[in-house]
Amino acid sequence: MPFRAVARWQDVPADVLDAQYSALSFLSDGGFRFFLPAWVVADLEGRLRTADPVFHLAGGFHRMAVAVPVGRTSVIRRSGGDVLLNPRRLGALTFEDHARYRLGVFCREEARAILAYLRHRREAATLKVERETIDAAVDRFSTPRAETAPARDALDAHLADEAAFLQALRNR
Repeated sequence: MPFRAVARWQDVPADVLDAQYSALSFLSDGGFRFFLPAWVVADLEGRLRTADPVFHLAGGFHRMAVAVPVGRTSVIRRSGGDVLLNPRRLGALTFEDHARYRLGVFCREEARAILAYLRHRREAATLKVERETIDAAVDRFSTPRAETAPARDALDAHLADEAAFLQALRNR
């Protein structure tokens, strides 16, 4: 994997990010949090041709249904929102549940940057489905998260408290 020895997300070339356009779907939670800025910055700089970070930031919130032709009939396939993601493996987890979990790793300042990015992409969107997808994410998750997520200093304070607790345990 081209990300294995990377210490700084800024060091991943845009062509590698673009070639690995599906990697954000398969990175660990920590990997997703660490590398997402690389894709977002490359997108803002216009250096991505295939990769689309918006898919990972907005896709789980928009509810959609598509008629898929099957022989002489068609079947309605639904995705996003309250649709079950993979009930055999994940039980009652919905697309939105998964998206909330995946994006819940970002502190308030990061959530605000994501919200600004989504709003920027919304302004540039040419397709109705792009606008609807981003609108759903902004309304259902990104805007509230940008206001209520723990701030970076709260994360730092928590880490300091945990370190002090562990040190106290070692010293007893």
